[in-house]
Amino acid sequence: MKKLFTLVLVACTLTAFTQCNDSFFPFNEGVSFEQTAYDKKGKEQGKSMSEIVTVDGSSAVVKNVFFDKKGKEVADGEYTIICEGNMIKMDFNKFIPDGMLDQYGDAEVTVEGDFITIPNDLQEGQSLPDGSGTVTIKMTSAAAMNITMDMTITDRKVEKVETLNTPAGSFDTYKISQNTIVKMNMMGMNKTTENSSASWYAKGVGMVRNENYDKKGDLMGYTELTSFDN
Repeated sequence: MKKLFTLVLVACTLTAFTQCNDSFFPFNEGVSFEQTAYDKKGKEQGKSMSEIVTVDGSSAVVKNVFFDKKGKEVADGEYTIICEGNMIKMDFNKFIPDGMLDQYGDAEVTVEGDFITIPNDLQEGQSLPDGSGTVTIKMTSAAAMNITMDMTITDRKVEKVETLNTPAGSFDTYKISQNTIVKMNMMGMNKTTENSSASWYAKGVGMVRNENYDKKGDLMGYTELTSFDN
C-alpha cells in the first residue's frame, strides 16, 4: 500500500509539473523579465522589473519593482500565479490597466478580487471566464477620503494566433481581447467608465504585449516585454 501511495504521489507531481511547464507563464525560480510601458506615440512612460522569487509546487510568487519614465523607483509589490488543472490563475491586480492608479500618488491601495484564468489549450474564437474585483484607495492627504472602484473584466475572447517581435525576442502568441468596466464611488458620487484592451500571451513566457483602448477603440498606450531571462 505504501508503494502504491508513493507511485500515485509521484504521478500526480509529474502531472502537475508537466501542466505548469505547458502553461502561459514560466514556473522556474530566478526567471526575470522587464515590461516597459509606452504612450500611444511610443514614448516610454515607465517600466516594471519582475522576478520569480518562489515556486512552491504549482504556485509561483513574483516580485515587481516599478519605475517611472525617469528611471526612479516608485513602488514594489508581489503577485501570485497558480497552476491548477489545465490552466493558470493570476491575481486580479495583474489586470488593473496600466497607469490607472498613478494619479493617486502615495495613497494606500488595496486590491481584492477573483483570480483571472488562462487555459493551457487556447484556441481561436474561444471565450474565457469573466473576472471581478474591488480597488480601495485611502488618501493620506489632509482631505483624506476613500475611493472605491468595482471592476469587472468581461467579454474575454481569444482573437487569433500570431508571432510578435519584441526587444526581448520573437514569440508565438495568443491574442486575448477583453472589456473592463469600472464603477467608481468617491464621496457619494458615482461614475462608470469602460475601456477595452488586448493582451498577447506566449507559453512559458506570459504576457508579451498589452494594449489599452478608449471607448472609441483608439490606442491609449501599450506595454511590451523588453527583456526575458530564464
